[in-house]
Amino acid sequence: MWLTLSIIFFLISVVTSTLLFYSLKRITQYEEFILQIQQVIKFSTDKMKLVDSKGHYESDDETGFFFEQLKQIQLSLDGIFEEESQNDKKTK
Repeated sequence: MWLTLSIIFFLISVVTSTLLFYSLKRITQYEEFILQIQQVIKFSTDKMKLVDSKGHYESDDETGFFFEQLKQIQLSLDGIFEEESQNDKKTK
C-alpha cells in the first residue's frame, strides 16, 4: 500500500516538476521578447525625438498621433517591468 502511494507521489512529482520547468522556460522566453520590443520602442522614440528636436513633427496632427502612440506603448511597457527592476535592485 505504502509503496504504491510512494510510487504514485513520485510520478506526480516528476511530471509536475517537468511541467513547471518547461513553463518557466517559456515564460522567460516571452519576457525576453517583450524586453526586446521595449528596447526597440525606446530606441525609436529617442531617435524620433532627436529628429524632431524643435517639436514641429510632434505637434502635427498625423505624426503627432504616432508620437503619442509610441509614448503610450513605452509607458505601458515601463509599467510592466518597473516593479521587477526595483525588486531586483533591493535583492542585490
